[in-house]
Order: sequence, then C-alpha cells, then structure tokens
Amino acid sequence: MSIFSPGATLQVLRNAAGSLGQDCTLCGDASAGALVCRPCAALLPAVGLACQSCALALPAAGICGECLRHPPAFDTAVAGFAYRFPVDRLVQRFKFAGDLALGRWLALQLADRVRALESPDLLVAPPLTAARLSGRGFNQALEIAKVVGRELGVRTALGGLAKTRETRPQPGLGPRARRANLRGAFRCDLALAGRHVAIVDDVITTGATADALARALKAAGAARVSAWCVARTPDPHR
Repeated sequence: MSIFSPGATLQVLRNAAGSLGQDCTLCGDASAGALVCRPCAALLPAVGLACQSCALALPAAGICGECLRHPPAFDTAVAGFAYRFPVDRLVQRFKFAGDLALGRWLALQLADRVRALESPDLLVAPPLTAARLSGRGFNQALEIAKVVGRELGVRTALGGLAKTRETRPQPGLGPRARRANLRGAFRCDLALAGRHVAIVDDVITTGATADALARALKAAGAARVSAWCVARTPDPHR
C-alpha cells in the first residue's frame, strides 16, 4: 500500500521501517538505498514564493500583511517544504516514532535549501523542558540542527538555552494564544553580541516559538536572527 493512497496512515510508515535501507519510505519501491526515492522526493510540496519574514507561501515574493502589521522578532524565515501530505507524515514519524534516520534525511533537505543563504555564526534549536525531553527521549529540533550545522560547517549550540517553564501544548491554540503561551518562556545564557543566529526547527506554524526564542536571543545580544524549518504550515487564518 502506497503512502500516497488516500487511506495511508502513519502506521503504514512504521510498518515500512524494516526496509528503509532498500525501499522508499513513501512508495515502497526500490530506491537504491535512499530513504526517499528520487521520483517521490520530486513530488514533495516544496515552498516556492513565500514571505521573506515568516516563510508563509505567497502568490508573489515580498512580505505578508501580518508581518507588515506585526513584524516578528526574527528577521527572516525559510522553509524547505509545505507542511502537508506526505511531508506531515514524515515529520510526525520522526518526531513521535523516533525515526532518527528519517529525521536526518529531512535535515539534509533543509540544509540543501539554505546552503546558498548568508551563513549564520551559530545554529540553535528551541529547547524543551526536562519533562518534555524525558518523555520524548530527544529534542527533534536539535537533531535537525546538528545535521544542518555539520553540512554547512556552522557550530550548533548544545547548551546555553533553556525553557524556563512548561507551557500548554501549542496545537489547538490560535496565534494570539500561542504568543501569550510562550511569552518569556525561554532564557539565553549565550554570549551573542553582534552575531547572526539561525533558529532551526521541524515545523513553523504561527511562528510563535521562533518569535519568543528570537526575543531571548536578541536580549542576549544577537544582531540578526533567522528562522529555518523543515516545513511551514499553511496560513492558519485561511
């Protein structure tokens, strides 16, 4: 059963785990050892024209109305894919089923997407609370950041950032509630005076997490903050 069929579920992806080294995760055909074969990779929903500020897909290049009205604390944002089928299933498998090999593949796609951009001085990942990290077993954003950092030759901060309190789960919250939920939730102890820092994450939905973390980074002296993500959700207002 192909993941592209309407009835495909995350369980289908899990069942394919044993053959990832030989077969495509998405279609199940031979893939010369790649996790995703070239035909399937070519069909993934890449982000084309997008808001330069928040990476939201737009009909023309520029800055979206929301960012013009309420500029985020980060300066630019870039996404590799649109967060829709089947990319959403791939991200969920990595994040919730612990498929680190698939996470590395997603990170490599992001690295290719940002390779031609101005190189930052440092990569960071949104930190998790100790309880969330214990429950999940790993920080999915940090795993992506480490791979992207190695590919680009940019150091990834493995410490110096903390989430100071447990917040409500973001899914189900509107943009305003997300921002309020994360306000003041991050602390940065890194010395960042004059530096360009890139936040690396798996998904940007409203940008609330990146915004809150960017505020902490700039309070620590960062001159410029970029937000890079594997996937960007559609406009939650539409």
